[in-house]
Amino acid sequence: MTKRSIYQLLIFAIAAVFVDYVDAQSQGLSDSGKTKPVKVFILAGQSNMEGKAAVTLLQHQMMQPETRDLFAHLHKDGELIVREDVHIKFLERNGKLTAGFGSPNRIGPELQFGFSMGEQFDEPVLLIKTAWGGKSLFRDFRPPSAGLPDSDVLNSQLVKEQKRKPETTLKGVRDSYGFYYREMLKEVQETLANIGDFVPRYDTEAGYEIAGFVWFQGWNDMMKPDFVAAYPENMAHFIRDVRKDLGRPQLPFVVGVLGVGGVQGERVNEKKIEFKRNQAAVGLMDEFKGNVAVVQTDQYWDVEADAVFTKGWKENLDEWKRIGSDRPYHYLGSVKCYNRIGGAFAKALLGLTDKENGLSDSVEEYQNFRTKNLVAWCIVPFDAKNRGPAARAEMVRDLGFTRVAYDWREKHIPEFEQEIIEYKKNGLEYFAFWNWHESMAPLIQKHQIQPQIWDMFRGKLPEGTEEDKTLFVVNQFLPKAQRAKELGLEFGIYSHGGWAGKPENLVAVCECLRNKHGLTNVGVVYSFHHGHGDIADFSNVFATVQPFLLCLNLNGMADPETVNRKTHANQILPIGKGLHEAEMIREVIKAGYDGPIGIIGHRADVDAKESLSANLIGLKALLNEMGDSPDSEK
Repeated sequence: MTKRSIYQLLIFAIAAVFVDYVDAQSQGLSDSGKTKPVKVFILAGQSNMEGKAAVTLLQHQMMQPETRDLFAHLHKDGELIVREDVHIKFLERNGKLTAGFGSPNRIGPELQFGFSMGEQFDEPVLLIKTAWGGKSLFRDFRPPSAGLPDSDVLNSQLVKEQKRKPETTLKGVRDSYGFYYREMLKEVQETLANIGDFVPRYDTEAGYEIAGFVWFQGWNDMMKPDFVAAYPENMAHFIRDVRKDLGRPQLPFVVGVLGVGGVQGERVNEKKIEFKRNQAAVGLMDEFKGNVAVVQTDQYWDVEADAVFTKGWKENLDEWKRIGSDRPYHYLGSVKCYNRIGGAFAKALLGLTDKENGLSDSVEEYQNFRTKNLVAWCIVPFDAKNRGPAARAEMVRDLGFTRVAYDWREKHIPEFEQEIIEYKKNGLEYFAFWNWHESMAPLIQKHQIQPQIWDMFRGKLPEGTEEDKTLFVVNQFLPKAQRAKELGLEFGIYSHGGWAGKPENLVAVCECLRNKHGLTNVGVVYSFHHGHGDIADFSNVFATVQPFLLCLNLNGMADPETVNRKTHANQILPIGKGLHEAEMIREVIKAGYDGPIGIIGHRADVDAKESLSANLIGLKALLNEMGDSPDSEK
C-alpha cells in the first residue's frame, strides 16, 4: 500500500470517528457513550395550548426586517428548521419538532418551548401535547380528587342536556366529568409505554424522566361564575392528582394564566381580572411554593395585531395577513405572542428545575443568589438618569433581574399603574411596594399583582418601658398591616435604624402584630446598609430575624465607626468593596436562608444601572471566591 493510500485511510478513519461523536451527541450520549434519559415534558390544556398561529404568518414574519430577529433561530435561509433532538407527540401526530404542531398548519407554545428545551439539554427531549379546544377544568378536565359536583348541579345539567339530546342519562352526565383528564392521562401513559416509537434510538436502559408539566387553559371556565369560584381548588386537586398518577410527587408544574386582551385596553374587564386572579391563586398556596410557577401571559399580548383587528381586519385584509391569523380569544393567531408564551413557559419550568438539573452557576445550591432571582431595590428616586417606567423596566430586564421592589416619591404617584404595566411587558415581577399609598389598592386588584408592602417606623418614640415603645410602634403599623392582609399581601417591617430598627425590636413588634392582632402576614425586611451596628454579632442577629424574614437586602459593609448616616458616607458601598459583607453573606448561607435577596441602587448621583451592575459584579466575585462550599474556610 502506498503512503498516499495510508494517508487517505487515516483521514477517513478520523472523519468516521468525528461523525460518530457528533451523532452520539445528537442522540444524547455522554462522552463515555452512555445514553442519557430522555427528558419528557407534558403540555396540556385547550385551544390555546393547541395553538392557532398560522405557519404561513411565521414564514412571512421571519423574513421581514422588523420581525426577522425574533425568528432567526427557527429557520435557515428561509427553510424552517426540523430539530433532530426534540420530538413531539400531539394526539394522532408525531415527529421531529418544527413549525406546524399546533392545530393543522398552525403553531402553539410548543415550538419555542421545544426549541428552548432542546438548547438547554444534551439529552433527547420529548414533548407530549394533550390539548382539546372548548374544554373546562370544572367539568372536562376535572381531577379525580375533586369529586363530582352535588346532585343539584348534576340534575340541572341533565335537564339542560336532555333538551338537546333526549337520550342523555344521568350516568352520561356523571361520566362526562373528568373525561378529558382521563384521556390526557391515557395519552401520556400510552406514549410513554411506546416511547421508542417516538424517540429514535431510544435506549431502554437509560429510560426517560418526566421533567415538567405545563397547563395552559381557561376560557371555558371564565364563562360561568361557579366555574370561576371553584378554579383555585380544582387546580390544586389537578396538580396533586397529576403528580400522583404520573408517580412524580414533586413534578415541576407551570400554570399559564389566561392573557387574552393583554394588560390593559378595552378587551380587559372585571370578569377577566377576577378569573385570572383565581387561576394564579394556586401559586400562592404554601404546598406549591417553589414547585409550581405561574406565568401571566397577558404581558405577551400582540398590541400591534390587536390594533389592526380592532380597526377592521376584513377591511384591512392585506395588512391583517401580515400580522395576525385568528380571533382575539386565540391570541389573534399571533406568532410573536405564541412564541413568547412558549419561551416564558420554558423559562419558568427551568427556574423550577435548575437545582435538580445542575443548571446554576456560582454557589450552585443557593438559587436565591442567582441574578434572575434577586430583587432590584432603591432604583426609582435613586437614579441619576431619572428614568421613567418603560426605561426602568427595560434596564432592569437587560441586567437579568426578574423582580423589582418599587420605592417612590410624590411625583411618581401618577406613574403607579404604568410602572405595573411596564413590568408585565418586560416579564418582571412587581415584588414589593415601599410605603403604602391607598391608590395602589385598586391597581393591585386590577392587575393581579401581589407585592410585599414594606414600611418603616416614623416619628419620635415616647418615654417609657420597652413594652410601651413596642406597643407604640405596633399601633403605627397596625392599620397598614391590616390593609395588606385585606388585600392578601405580606407586610414587611423595614429595618431603618434607631430603636425600631434593632433586630430584637423588629421581632418584638412583628410577634405582637402576629400573636395579639392575628396578622400572620407580617414579617421583617432586613437591610445590610441599616445594620452596621450589627456586624460584630451578625451570626446571632441573623438567627434572631431569620424566622421572620420576607427579604434580605445586601450592601458593601465598612467599619461602623467610618459610617456617616446623615451624609451616607461609607454607608452605601457596592458589594465586594466593603470589609465585612463577605463574612455576613457567609453567615447567611450557613444559616440556610433561601428566601428573597435584594440588590440596592440607593445612589441618587449615580446611574441606577451602574449601581446595580457594580453590586452584581461584586456579588459574583465574592461568591466565586467562596467556591461551591461556602462553609469551607478560605
